[in-house]
Amino acid sequence: MRCLPGFGARRSLVHRAGGDGELPNAEHHVGLAGHLELVCGLDSRRASILTHQSFRAPIHLSKPFHDAETLVVNVVNPTAGLLAGDRIVCEVKVQAGARLLLTTPSASRGHQMHGDYAKLVQRMHVADKGFLEFWPELFIPQKGTRYVQQTDLLVEAGGDLLFFESLAPGRVASGEAFAYGELLWSTDVVCDNVLIGRERYCLTPDGEAVRALRTAFPEAYYASGFVISERLQADSVWERIHALHRDDAWVGCSRLLDRGWAIKVVAAGSIALRRTLHHVRAELYVAMGHATPSLRRAGGL
Repeated sequence: MRCLPGFGARRSLVHRAGGDGELPNAEHHVGLAGHLELVCGLDSRRASILTHQSFRAPIHLSKPFHDAETLVVNVVNPTAGLLAGDRIVCEVKVQAGARLLLTTPSASRGHQMHGDYAKLVQRMHVADKGFLEFWPELFIPQKGTRYVQQTDLLVEAGGDLLFFESLAPGRVASGEAFAYGELLWSTDVVCDNVLIGRERYCLTPDGEAVRALRTAFPEAYYASGFVISERLQADSVWERIHALHRDDAWVGCSRLLDRGWAIKVVAAGSIALRRTLHHVRAELYVAMGHATPSLRRAGGL
């Protein structure tokens, strides 16, 4: 394991606006430059292990463990959350035959930001016969959060990917539903060198997308997922997932090109969202014919 210097400290950074991968409107700002690098491969016993890991604040890792023949890694943010100017780059690679579940033990938070943004760049690569599940807890954008997220998912032919993210409307108990400043999310999904999915979100409190969410539920919670697997071709699994649609949680899934699917959930609250996602995940694992690894280590980290 290699933990780079700077853990727990904030440093001055300078960025020039308009460059590739730079933060919008970021001439000068203070923030953390964090990163996560993980490579999951096989050892001599054919067990999944981390063959490479590197991280820097605000990223930290718990001790990996095995469950259901899958390596489970919890990614922790030991700080209070994301602040203006924070930049994080995460690169995850799963090699042939390896199985990795990447999750978080608690929700992530974005705090009030003035003028500058926080930014997260995620790049995930799954090799042939590799398996990656990405299932973090909620992202909670608090009042005034300004956040940019860019995700690239690359899956080789024969690789499997379960990728889910969920978004809270804000600190609902504090009366901050949809009080964030701006959320810019982009996701590209490439399967066997073919772009099969592309999503772009621009969420602002008075924007059309947020109005659509609030039309469904006044304090709508949202989840987005991409599923890539040759073992999920049967219509029956998608019929069962469609059947999870309830009055307090709307569920939809659409086929992408070839072997991919997109799943969306809009729910009236966090409990309804969590319950629905739990059932979606269970259905997917049953259809893939594999035991379901735990998202949490029993007894905590």
